[in-house]
Amino acid sequence: MIGNWFGKRKTTGASAGTAPPPPPPYRADNVTLRIKHTDFLKALQAHGVPPEQMPVTRPLCGDLLVSYAFDTPDQFVMATPPLLAQAGVSLVDMEALVQANFKGMFSAQLMTKSNRAGLMQVRTGQDLEAVMLVFDSFWSDHVKSQVKGDIVVCAPRRNVLLIADTAVAGTLEALREEATLAFHQTRDAHALSLQMMQWTDAGWVLHAPVNTGAPA
Repeated sequence: MIGNWFGKRKTTGASAGTAPPPPPPYRADNVTLRIKHTDFLKALQAHGVPPEQMPVTRPLCGDLLVSYAFDTPDQFVMATPPLLAQAGVSLVDMEALVQANFKGMFSAQLMTKSNRAGLMQVRTGQDLEAVMLVFDSFWSDHVKSQVKGDIVVCAPRRNVLLIADTAVAGTLEALREEATLAFHQTRDAHALSLQMMQWTDAGWVLHAPVNTGAPA
C-alpha cells in the first residue's frame, strides 16, 4: 500500500557506553536503486568493464532501466553480482528487498500541480523522483485516484518526473514541452529520457514513439 512509503524510517543505536564495530559496507539493508538510460551500460562496456563486473540491472520501459547500488557512508557503489554475493543478497530477492529498504523514506505529499492544466509533478525532495516509477502501489493507490484519463509520464531527469492526465486537452503537448526544458537545462549525467510512458495495471508501456536521447 502507498502508506508503506510514508512516515519516519526506523533507526537503531548502540547502548550507552558501547562502541559497536562499524558495519560492513555492502549489506542487504543498504541496497538501493536508481533509474538509468540504457546508454549507461553501453558506456561501461565501451570503457572495457568485464561482464562479471557489470552492475545488475533490469529493463523498465523503452530506453530506461533499473540499476541497483549499495548506499555506503562514503559513496554509491554499483551492485555487481560478486558484491551482492558478498552481502548475502540473492537476485531472486532483490525487488522485495529494495522495496522494503525504501519504506518510510518519503513524505506523504509526493504530487504537486503544475502551472499547466492537467500536468502534475512528483516531488520527493531527495533527487529520487524517477525512482517512483518502480513502485506500482504509488500509481495504483495514489496517482490513479487523481487522474481521470490515462496516466502518461516522462522522466527527463533523475529528479524530474512529470505526470499528464490525458482527460485534459493539450496536456500531452504540455508534458512534452516541460520535459524538453528539463532535459536540456543542464548537460550532465543526470538527464534520462524524453520518451513518454503510460502506466497500466500490467506495468509501463511506451505511449508513443518519440525521439529520445541521453547525455553525451
